[in-house]
Formats: sequence, C-alpha cells, structure tokens
Amino acid sequence: MNPKQSLTQSEKKIYEAFLMQCKQVKEATAITEVESPTDKLKRINRFKCEENFEEAIKYYFPHYCSAPFGWFHTKAWKDIFLYKKRINIWEWSRESAKSVFADVFIPIYMLITDHLDGMILASENEGKAKILLKDIEAELSTNNRLIADFGDFGLIGSFQQGYFSTKTGIGFWAFGLGQNPAGVREGHKRPNYGVVDDADNKDVAKNQERTQERIDWIRGEFMGCLSTKQRTFVFANNRVARNGLTAHMVGDIEEDDPIDENINHIKVYFTEDPETHEMLKLEDGGVPAWKENFTIVEAKGKIADMKDNADRQLYHKDIPKGKVFKRALTTWVQPLPIHQYDYLIAYNDPSFSGSKKADTKAIVLMGRKGKYIDVLWAWVRKAELMNMIQAYCYLDECIRELQLEIIYGENQPKLKGVNYRAYSEGNFAQKLILKKEFLNYEDSMFIPIFDMRSKPDKTGRIEVLSSPFNFGLLRFNENLRKDKDMLALLHQFFQFPAGHDDGPDAVEGGYYYLQKKKPKGDGKAKKRYGKIKKSKGR
Repeated sequence: MNPKQSLTQSEKKIYEAFLMQCKQVKEATAITEVESPTDKLKRINRFKCEENFEEAIKYYFPHYCSAPFGWFHTKAWKDIFLYKKRINIWEWSRESAKSVFADVFIPIYMLITDHLDGMILASENEGKAKILLKDIEAELSTNNRLIADFGDFGLIGSFQQGYFSTKTGIGFWAFGLGQNPAGVREGHKRPNYGVVDDADNKDVAKNQERTQERIDWIRGEFMGCLSTKQRTFVFANNRVARNGLTAHMVGDIEEDDPIDENINHIKVYFTEDPETHEMLKLEDGGVPAWKENFTIVEAKGKIADMKDNADRQLYHKDIPKGKVFKRALTTWVQPLPIHQYDYLIAYNDPSFSGSKKADTKAIVLMGRKGKYIDVLWAWVRKAELMNMIQAYCYLDECIRELQLEIIYGENQPKLKGVNYRAYSEGNFAQKLILKKEFLNYEDSMFIPIFDMRSKPDKTGRIEVLSSPFNFGLLRFNENLRKDKDMLALLHQFFQFPAGHDDGPDAVEGGYYYLQKKKPKGDGKAKKRYGKIKKSKGR
C-alpha cells in the first residue's frame, strides 16, 4: 500500500482498521516457546499432514480459535482436504465462523501445504469483497507464527487494489458479483480455490430475473475461472431469502424441491437436535449447534435480541412480514370439540399444473362458532393430484372416526349434530376430472360439492379476509402451531400478494360458505315494541 495514495474518508477508515488488525495479529501470534530446529521441522511436517488440520489452525490462528471446532467445522475441512469435495455449499447460521473458515483457514492452509495456486473471492459488491480479502493480507504480512515457519511471503499489491500476490506467484483476487474475472491468473498459475461469501441479499431476491443473472455469473464466469484440476469452490451464506442465491445454489427453492446432487451441502441451524442436527428451537429441547462456543443462556439472549429476524438469520426461515395480513395479529385458539361448532366446511383449491413453478394444492377444514371462524386443519403442498385426493379422503375418514352418526345424501356426509359440507373449487372441465378421480380412489364414495360460482378477482377475494384475520375473528388451531402445512398456509398469508396464494384462496372459499350460514341461536328478528313517529323535519 502506498501511504501517499489518495484515499476517500471511507477508505481511510478501512485502512486504519487494517493496520489495527495487523497489530492485533502480530501480538496474538508471538512465539513464546523455544524449539530446536529438529523439533520445529517435526512440528511443521505434522501440521502439513491434512488429518492434523485442526491442530495446525489452533497453533497459527489463536486469535480466532476462542472455542473448539463445532461438528460442522470438522466436517467442512474433512470434506475438502480428505474427501476432495469440489463444490461446497455452507448454509450456516450467523456467528458460525463461516467467513473465517472459508476466507482465511482454508486458503492459508492450502498455501502452506503447497496446494494453492491462487484464490478468487467474490461478495455482493467489490467493496465487501476487498474487506474480506484484507483478513488474508493481515495474516500473511504480520502473523509471526506463519512467517517463522514458512518465511516472509513477500506480498505485492494490496486488498485495497483488489489484488495481491506472494513472492512465489500465488495470487489473491477480490470481485463483486457481476464483475468480469476472465483472464485471472498469475503467470502460468490459474486459481484453484474460489469463494463466494456473504453475497445473498433479501431485496435482490424479490427480482428473480436479477437473482438468476447472479447465479449464472457464479456458475459461469466465476467458477469457470478455476483450474480444471484440483479446484475447490465454497459458497458461504445463511439463507436470507426463500428464493435468494443460497436457495438457488442448494436447489431447494421450494420446500419439496430436491437438493442439487452435484453439491456438498452442510446446513447449520443456530440451535438443533444434537442427534440429527435438524432444526430444534430451545423451547423444544434444542441446544446450540456450536455448543462448544455458546451456552444455552447466551443463545437464548441472542434469539431474544433479534426478535422476528431470528428465523431468517439463525434458522434459514424467511418468514415475510405481511403488508395485508399481519403476522403479529395472527390469532391462535384452542379448538372446540368438533361437534360444538355450528357449521363445518372443508374446502379444496386444486392446482392442475405439474410444472416446476406450479401452484400449491390446498385443503382446509374450518368451523364456525358464533362470530368466530376457526381454521381447524390444513394441507398445503406442491403435490400430485392423487396426493391431494388422498389427503381429502383422509380428512373425510378422520371426521367419520369421530363416532358421530353419519348419513350420506348424494355422497355428501352429514354429521349428527354438525352441519358439515365439503367443497372443491373447479370449473366445468375440472369438475369432470376431479369427480372421476375421487370415485376411482379406493372405491371412495366421497365427492365434494364443486364451487362453480362466478367469482371476483382472486386478490380482491383474499383481501376481504384481512379484516377478520387482523381483528381476531379468523383464528387458527393452536394445536397445529408447528405443523408444516399450517405454517405453509400462514406463510402464504404473510407474503400475500406475492408468491403462492392457494392456501388463502381455499380459506376464502370456506369463509364464504360459512358466512352464508346464520350463527345458531340468532333465530328470527326480534319484535320491536312502541310506536315510531315520523320525523316532521324530513
């Protein structure tokens, strides 16, 4: 870095932070023990054996290693160095040391073991990429232990230029997403390690065309720069958006989508089931995934501080804050015994498309008691038509198992003491298809009533539900608060009018027919007593 170089105020602050970082690295890596040349050589050779990666990292980077590795750190380095996994997607929660691991530990260990030919690093923009690159420069220029064991690295260039290299010709480059990395090499050496770190953006994810352009750049221009032989790629990010870069890199943009079989995927939740490493909240018995670093009390405090953002930043769950349906105003209720409801309506919104971006199919069971309408059960999934029919018949079977007397009239069940009807959305052509499929399913006698009313615009119909939803008149089954189908239904409400809306559309259908029913006990209009005099002022 040329001290006389003209810097902006922002660049000066970054450079001052770099100088402070260098000072801290130098102090933290002071060598206090005296070794004989033989012992030193033995130690270095031991560190170079890849199975001793953790021991080497703890020695060279004591300032980063304030806690033992977590299970995912160990898996990550073994996948790269022992099992030679080439495309690694690290979907780790916040504060999991993914940047330090991907941007510092892995490339510097590759360097000192003579496995690094060059590194390219990309982030959301060039400025962020340069800041990430400065961590490597700080280590290679001032880490006493690295320099004592491997000599002066002789850096040429600077992170502020977006590029530097060692005296042996190992280059390090920084790029913002979309910048042209073509031709990147140092002499005959083409980089063989690439990292995309902290590149996802929730706002950009709203524009899927722009998101796809970024994915194409990562998989095309960026990964294309890596050497064909012995290349390693790491994408490190928590899932900040349901359909953002991370979701596209993994492959499971929709919940039921398969993970790309060509990638090595490590997913880490902030708290987990220690046996399966699946997400498990603290209140359900979960423990911190990096239990070597965080106590349960510390984890609880972190979650409390982040409030509604904890799901997205710590658990990879992008639960949108609805503009029409307010998440905070969702009303949960302990449902009544089913025979105590005035009316029951089941409603099905079938989607016939089988494309990758098909709408979800939805079934809801709703009950009315006085002025309240409760969503008692939901099935909201992207599935085949037969799966939907199976689920609807299962719902009917469950209701029949309530040991209430059932009378079938024109294939419609009537529960003793409960006015129950089952509906399905469908035009004339869809009715013919659905009716045939229902009858063919295990000789079922169950056929829903087809809702063939002339309907207004779907968006307008669903918006009608906002008032009862936000004022607590449309309620949801407390017992299904963690059920994936009920959560999928609410997710569609919260993101409305964007994204899938078949669940809310099914609720609108049930709500429409329940509203047509008079609450029991209303009876006829009450008589009015007394005379009414005409106003002479009119």
